[in-house]
Amino acid sequence: MIDMIERRLNRKRAYRRLFPVERGVIVGDARAILADLKKFARLPDAPIVRDGYGRVDPIASALLTGRQEVVNRILAMIHMDDRVMLNLHEDQD
Repeated sequence: MIDMIERRLNRKRAYRRLFPVERGVIVGDARAILADLKKFARLPDAPIVRDGYGRVDPIASALLTGRQEVVNRILAMIHMDDRVMLNLHEDQD
């Protein structure tokens, strides 16, 4: 159990080293990178992509959903409070 908690905290610390936050604000190059990723993932728009005929393209939409999941994961990890992190269940890891 202690090992699992330590792994989660170490992972969160690694995210925060890569994407530093000062007083609730993402700083430095991390801010530019996350802004670019947000644009690339088309956040906060719904992950729906239409083809040239206006029909939903399920493959392109699935790809966009995956991009959004990655950006949301990064944002969650750098903003997650330690207490929230410690209370996550192992099956959510």
